[in-house]
Amino acid sequence: MLKEKTGIGPGLLFMILYATLFSLGVMQSPYVAAEYIGNNGYWGLVLAFVLTVGLIILLNSLGRKFPKKSIIQYLPVVCGTFLGKILGLIYLTFIFAILILSSNMTALQSGTYFLFRTPSWAIFLLYLGVLTYIAHQGIEGITRLAAFIFPVTFILSLMAIGFSFQSFELDNIRPIFFIDGLKIPLGAVQLFYPFFPLITVLMIYPYLTEKRKGFKTILGATTLAFFMILATIISGIGNYSAPGVLRYSWPVIEVTRKANLPFILQSFGLFFTVSWLTLTLTGLGFLYYILAEGIAQLLGVLNYKWFTLILFPIIYSGMILLTEIIEVRYIFSFFRVSGFVFTIGFLLFVWLLAVIRRRGGKKDAA
Repeated sequence: MLKEKTGIGPGLLFMILYATLFSLGVMQSPYVAAEYIGNNGYWGLVLAFVLTVGLIILLNSLGRKFPKKSIIQYLPVVCGTFLGKILGLIYLTFIFAILILSSNMTALQSGTYFLFRTPSWAIFLLYLGVLTYIAHQGIEGITRLAAFIFPVTFILSLMAIGFSFQSFELDNIRPIFFIDGLKIPLGAVQLFYPFFPLITVLMIYPYLTEKRKGFKTILGATTLAFFMILATIISGIGNYSAPGVLRYSWPVIEVTRKANLPFILQSFGLFFTVSWLTLTLTGLGFLYYILAEGIAQLLGVLNYKWFTLILFPIIYSGMILLTEIIEVRYIFSFFRVSGFVFTIGFLLFVWLLAVIRRRGGKKDAA
C-alpha cells in the first residue's frame, strides 16, 4: 500500500493525462507523419491509436489486479524480487529518457522562437527549475494544476488548430486511401510515441479514488489528445504538403502562426505556443514526479521530494549533452522505435506473467 494518503478523482486523472499526452505528442507529429508516410501520414496516427486501445486495456487490467500497489511495488510479486527490481529500474530508465528528450525539445523550441539570445544551458536550467517545483508538489498538486489550466489552454489550442485550416488544400492530403507498401504500419510505430506517457498510469493507479471508472477515464483522455494531434497533422500537411512540412523544424508553430481571426487577431501562434508550453511544463513536471516517486519506492529510502532535488543535477547533465535539434531528432528517431517495442513488450510480459502465476486480486492488494 502506498504510504502517501491522498487520492485523485477521475476528472483529475483525465486532466493530467490529456496535458501530458497532447503536449508531448503534438509538436513533432506532423513532421514524423510527413517524413515516414507522406501526404496521408495521418493514417499512421490512427493505426497507432488503435494499438493504444489494447495498451489501455492492459494498463487497466494490471491496475485492477493490484489496486493498492504501484508497478514498482508489485513487480517483485509478479516476477520475483531480483527480476522485479531490475524491471522496475528499466521502467524508470524509460521514464527518464522520455523526460530528457521531451525537455530538450521543449527548451530548443523556446530557444528558436523566444529566447534565441539566451544560451541553451540557461534555458535548460530555467525550465528544469520549474519542473522541479511542479514535481515537488506531489500527485495531488500536479493534477490540480492540470485541472486549473485545462479550460483556457484547451480552448486556445482548439481555436488555433481550427483557424489553421483557413489555408487548407485538400489536394495536399491526397491520395487519402493510397497504401504504399508498409509505410503506414511502419509510420504507426514512429507515431506511437505520443502515447508513451500512458505507462505512467502504472504508478498512479493506486491513487485513483474511483477505480471502476479507470478505463473510461484513461481512454477518454487519450481519445481527446488523439483527435487534437490528428487535427494538427491534417492541418500541417493540408497547408504545406508533406515535403513542405519537412522544411520546418517546428511545423505546428508555423501553421498556427498562419491562423488568424480576420480584422481582430493577426495570428494565433503566440496563444497556441503559450498554451502548449504551459501544458508541457505541467506534463514534464508530472513525469519528473513519477521518476522521483518510483526511485523512492524502488530504493525504499527517503521521500520522493528528496529525490526531486537529488535528480536535478542528473537530469540537467542529461539535457546539456544534447543542445542541437538535429542530434536530438536523430536520437529521437531511434527512441520512438525502441520505446514502442518496450512499451508493448513490457506490459504484455508483466500482464502475462501475472495471469500465468495467478498474481493479483485480493491476496496481493494490500
